[in-house]
Amino acid sequence: MGKILTLFLLLFIHILTTKCEPCDTYTVLDLPEEYVRSVASSTSSPTLCDNTLEAGWYRVTSYAGERMPTECVFGGMRCGTTLSIWMNGTYPDTGVVETVQACAAHYDGDCCKYSYDIEVKNCTNYLVYNLLPVSSCYQAYCFGSEMPCPAGETSNNGFTPGCKFDPCLEENYQALDDWQRSVNNTIIGNLCDNRLTPGWYRPISLVGNTMPTECTQNGFRCGTSYPIWMNGSYPSAGEIANVTACVANFNGGCCTSSYDIQVKNCDNFYIYNLQATSGCYQSYCFGTEVKCPVGETSDNGGFTPGCEFDPCHSINYEVLIEEMKRSSNYTLQSDDVAIEDSRLTSGWYRIDSPTGNDIVNESVYMMQCGTLYPLWMDGNLPDVSDKTVERKVCKSGVSSICDQKYDIKVRNCGSYRTYYLTQLNADKSAYCFGTLPVPDTATTTTGNPSGKPRPKESDESEKGDKPYIWVIVAMLAVLSTILLTILLLRLLVSKSLPKRSSSIYMSEKLPPSNGEAKTVVNTDYKLTDKEIMGSPPPRSTSFLKS
Repeated sequence: MGKILTLFLLLFIHILTTKCEPCDTYTVLDLPEEYVRSVASSTSSPTLCDNTLEAGWYRVTSYAGERMPTECVFGGMRCGTTLSIWMNGTYPDTGVVETVQACAAHYDGDCCKYSYDIEVKNCTNYLVYNLLPVSSCYQAYCFGSEMPCPAGETSNNGFTPGCKFDPCLEENYQALDDWQRSVNNTIIGNLCDNRLTPGWYRPISLVGNTMPTECTQNGFRCGTSYPIWMNGSYPSAGEIANVTACVANFNGGCCTSSYDIQVKNCDNFYIYNLQATSGCYQSYCFGTEVKCPVGETSDNGGFTPGCEFDPCHSINYEVLIEEMKRSSNYTLQSDDVAIEDSRLTSGWYRIDSPTGNDIVNESVYMMQCGTLYPLWMDGNLPDVSDKTVERKVCKSGVSSICDQKYDIKVRNCGSYRTYYLTQLNADKSAYCFGTLPVPDTATTTTGNPSGKPRPKESDESEKGDKPYIWVIVAMLAVLSTILLTILLLRLLVSKSLPKRSSSIYMSEKLPPSNGEAKTVVNTDYKLTDKEIMGSPPPRSTSFLKS
């Protein structure tokens, strides 16, 4: 039993000593600007004050240094504070804890205006400090003596010592962004580097950032007449190489003149120490890619490789302008001309309308969108990163809001969308765009796919869009036909009857010679055609005795 108790006691002591070991249980004393506590650092903004520091063991991790200075920080105003605290003592050996005095140097020249008893332990590879909060502001503990390298210089850790000029730093070079400098650009240009300021340059064009290392024969490349290429090889990472830049001419010469330049490998890119050329038109070449043809694009910002059709380029789409009645917020009226996308040519379109420019992607009913059978998109609009996507559109009909489906394509161009619309095989059917109300001043649309007035196909085709007018016109035509037929029949009948004379004997009583009445037959009167057709004959006339 005694042995067991002894073992438990030893284990307990081990746990306590391990738990209290300052080399393992410390807090890192760190700042966003880790060098501020350096003796080489003046006061900071805000000024450091360790009055809120919790008492305990701390470790300093900074490229400025982890050791507390052991000499008076005379006059204070260092280490990012007013009263700089230094260690009045020496550092202990490995594994040893030493109690020392920490003194606050005052700007009046007093090197120990205030003091604190602290502890220091040497943990072999680093030091830890058992610090106390200060009694008043502005007092702060100092650590290290180095500072970040000046602008334009660097070192192994970015701090002193060993800082030196580094052309790879952004402040030390100029960007050279000109796609015309591509060795495969054969368009004759007028680039001339005779006014180039000597210094370090970094090519950043999407056509490529390396100077060609093979002769650009026959000139007329890189946007100039005399292209300059690099006669040498590229250095390894971090190294600078001295090379010759050769001027090629259009007669086949590869190095008619040359310049001494430098190249540095900055790990992820190259920079070049260039000279101004002695004459025109001479220019340094960089990269091998060229612009995509007009109407094409690529993942390389519109340069080769990978050029493909660009639905966002204005040369590749037509614009539907002011077709406000395509809005899902508009219902077809009796006097409207229904929008007809059966006349639409299949292709890419962009919408420009006050009622909205995006295709409607919620179900709509018949008579909406300025047509009888509207079409809406079943799906969401794509993101720019999605590029061109395929979608289905539904045609709303009598029995369903999706009687028939069509395939379309959609491209998000950032500030607008373009759509590959299929010509419809149904009359009085059209795609819906926009959701806003149509202004009262809106005029009747005709479903013009180009945004320009569409040539009239025929009077009948326009009337066909207005059923009420058609009925009236048809009735008038029938009545006119009936009347014309009657007139023609009467004319034909009159011409078919034979012409003949009819002797009408009319009895007239004339006074006889002996005073008696006598009947006289008049055979001189004949009926005319008019009378035959129905006019009454002249009445008989009786002559009375005088």
